[in-house]
Amino acid sequence: MKHPIVLALFSNIFVLFLLFQVAFAEEISPAGGVKITADTLSYESRSATYQARGNVRMRYDGVTLLADSVIFRQEQSEAFASGGVVMEKDGDVLHGDSLTLNTTTELGEVSNGDLFIKKPNFHIRSSKMTKSGTEDYRMERGSFTTCDGDSPSWRFTARDLNVTLEEYATGKDVVFYVKDLPLLYTPYIIFPVKRERQSGFLIPLIRNSSKKGFNFDLPFYWAISPSQDATFDLDIQSKRGVGTGLDYRYMRQRGSEGVFRGYGIFDTSQSRFRGAVVEKHLEAVSGSLNFRSDINMATDRDFYTDFAEAAGEYNRQDLESTVSLTKKWQDYALTAELRYVEDLYAPNNSATLQKLPAVSLTGIRRKIGATPLFFSLDSSLVNFYREEGVNGQRFTLHPTVTTYFQPVSALDVSAFAGYGQRLYNAYGADPGRGSHGEGLADAGVSASTRFARVYDTAWGAVRKVRHLLVPEVSYSFVQERSQDQLPFFDFDDRVVGQNLLTLSLTNYLTGKVIQADGSPVYRDLLYLRISQGYQASGSRRDLLTLVDEGHTLTDLRLESRFTPTPEISLNLDSRFNTYQGRFSTANLSADYSDGSDNRAGLGYRFSRGEVEYLEGRIGVALVKPFVFNYTNRYSFDKGGFLESYYAIGYKHQCWDLTFSYRDRPDNREFMVTFNLAGIGAIGPIKAF
Repeated sequence: MKHPIVLALFSNIFVLFLLFQVAFAEEISPAGGVKITADTLSYESRSATYQARGNVRMRYDGVTLLADSVIFRQEQSEAFASGGVVMEKDGDVLHGDSLTLNTTTELGEVSNGDLFIKKPNFHIRSSKMTKSGTEDYRMERGSFTTCDGDSPSWRFTARDLNVTLEEYATGKDVVFYVKDLPLLYTPYIIFPVKRERQSGFLIPLIRNSSKKGFNFDLPFYWAISPSQDATFDLDIQSKRGVGTGLDYRYMRQRGSEGVFRGYGIFDTSQSRFRGAVVEKHLEAVSGSLNFRSDINMATDRDFYTDFAEAAGEYNRQDLESTVSLTKKWQDYALTAELRYVEDLYAPNNSATLQKLPAVSLTGIRRKIGATPLFFSLDSSLVNFYREEGVNGQRFTLHPTVTTYFQPVSALDVSAFAGYGQRLYNAYGADPGRGSHGEGLADAGVSASTRFARVYDTAWGAVRKVRHLLVPEVSYSFVQERSQDQLPFFDFDDRVVGQNLLTLSLTNYLTGKVIQADGSPVYRDLLYLRISQGYQASGSRRDLLTLVDEGHTLTDLRLESRFTPTPEISLNLDSRFNTYQGRFSTANLSADYSDGSDNRAGLGYRFSRGEVEYLEGRIGVALVKPFVFNYTNRYSFDKGGFLESYYAIGYKHQCWDLTFSYRDRPDNREFMVTFNLAGIGAIGPIKAF
């Protein structure tokens, strides 16, 4: 039997060992999914209370709580944290001096709180912040901003501020500050604090132009539902009156979608109402049946000239509206379409040709049994209508048979033969009145081969280059017949005869680029194609230069696309007349972009006797945080500038300011745009 003193000594050592284990435990997991880690932990069983001190980390339900000390009452699910409190969930972070929180209901209170909402970068501060719900906060003497840092560029302060994430925030006795300077007071404010789309007023647009005078444009965005939204626009113009606009967008089941845009104004300078409507809709009735509409209407021919802003809109030449229904099968597609065009450059629309309706049946190439032949079909029935000129119907049927084969392994050959039949019923004017029919045969063959080689290079990160060379020869034949007796609706009524042999040589350069991490990527570096045709007989219509010189050799065509780096792109498409030693057409462009606000571009378009046009644009952001943009368009054939645009912007982390000036022959406009990041901005607004 052991001595009593020895037993007592062992008992005391055992008790001290247990206390040592509790005092220096690294982690405990109370019920309810809560885990607590700290330098020291203790547990009081009578009140079921855990006390953690030193580098406390408490985790539950996706929430991480850091503090100097935490008292957690397990039965009440209540935590009391103090000293350097930080709570994080899904990127949102709350800082404070002390915190009371119920881990089940997520209700609580924090003193000297600083709440950061990751999206859209909201900072909300308050001397006393109460969390009254999962997404609900109430602040006393609070402030909010989207600017980072302890001294934000701008902020709103409020006596009482209530915030519901994914909904709205409201404040009383609100003051707007720029740095520490108060600029604006309002007794009440409401603004959205949603991570996604939100309803509310957008930043207004202020400008002054010689055509519209002083212009104040105030848009309101309405997030109707996850599949619908709308923007309402109040457009105040000192020289024109007050206009209103609507931009409504929607999506429906099976990929159906659409947009409706409308703008109207009582033009005080002309004492009449003016407006325009744009409607686009796609209705996917089923996987094989869809309905489309694309409607463009205006009250008068000069509406876009006076009220449109974007290039291509203010100088548009026509308005086209279509409604169509398409049914698709495995090998065929049937389309019925109504097409109405308003020529804005013509004195009136009486001579403009309309297709009301046009029906087409198209068959894709399908193999004919076990033969090496493929059958395809193009057919249409069009009813042409106009108030002045010949009207009538045209039916076309054009079946084609195609085959592909390789006489030798390195040679790819294709050949086709077809016959196009046209039937007419015309009335209303000469020539071409009455019933007519005309059929034309066509055929063609092409042969090509490929040569490829890989070269080792030392062009920076480009280690290897693959050169692919594709020479091709093709021949096309179209039967030549006089068609003067046929009515003329469009160029399909005057098919030109052809006996054309074409030679082409195409080059492809593909580079193997080694990235910084050592992995390879492949990038297209160069596309270059040279082609020219020999017209043995027949005539030729050049739709680009609108000439038919009757020469046997066609223009020499050069097409090129060069992208030596991801930032640089050079493009060329030109036609050179070898008889006259001059270019018939030339389209050139050079573009540079570093992926930010530094970019430059130059474009030149030329078609002899028709148009000669130069456009330059540059964006510079070398002197941060300023961004400068300049665009100029000059017409050589008209002998003057079409448009000059200057803009200088100041970009801050949480706001930006842009001054711009646009000079057109009929309008000069100065505009100021100001944006507070996260306050009502949703991106560009489509406006007339």
